[in-house]
Amino acid sequence: MKKIVSNINNLTSLWKTAAAPYQGYHKETSFESAYIENAQWPNRIWTNLSPSKNQLKEVQQQMLGEDKHFTFSLFALPNQENNVEFDTKIQLKSTQYGMSLELKEKFETQRQIDFKRVENTEEANIWSNAFFKAFSYEISTATILKTKEAIPYYLVYFEQELVGTIILYTTNTIAGLHSLGIIPEKRKQGFATEIMRHTLNKAIDQNLSLATLQASEMAKEMYLKLGFSLDFLMKNYGVANPS
Repeated sequence: MKKIVSNINNLTSLWKTAAAPYQGYHKETSFESAYIENAQWPNRIWTNLSPSKNQLKEVQQQMLGEDKHFTFSLFALPNQENNVEFDTKIQLKSTQYGMSLELKEKFETQRQIDFKRVENTEEANIWSNAFFKAFSYEISTATILKTKEAIPYYLVYFEQELVGTIILYTTNTIAGLHSLGIIPEKRKQGFATEIMRHTLNKAIDQNLSLATLQASEMAKEMYLKLGFSLDFLMKNYGVANPS
């Protein structure tokens, strides 16, 4: 359970940190939220693990009553009954898999991959564009520039050509791996696994003890092969056709 809590805390800390310069983080009795006006990310609402029916009711009111377009991320254990009932306007958009790996031995790498931390407007633009190409939604240049001191956004290059993006966000001794995106023209060449190996080695160099991430269905197998364990589910709900 400790690994699960560490994973969720790293992720929600990232959301809070992103929203903080915009005064967009709010903590209510039943839930927390992180929101940036006129942006697509983070714009999340979440509760503790396994929320009560009353908490879910309050989340639903928040999602339907506001003009803010939140994604509700519901954290659940893999074997847990899914008895969540929402208004028909709120629909499941995606499921991600909370995974972790204890950091011990370094990984063998095949290629020389270069990481460039974003430091200026030009690099923030490149990162934002590459992320959009990889994920089809936006982390804006403005958000990156306001948060780059607290959040390490990395551009990833191979032989001086841009391959993709990653964030290595640390909380205590936890290495949170986020936003690993490969641009379309560099896919199916083994870069995702290779970047992950390099990033895990980077985390070991920083004396971090546990790597955490939230994988898509598509990426889950890759992480299992690297030795990650599956710890929890993250179900993402949104309002269908928000006005």
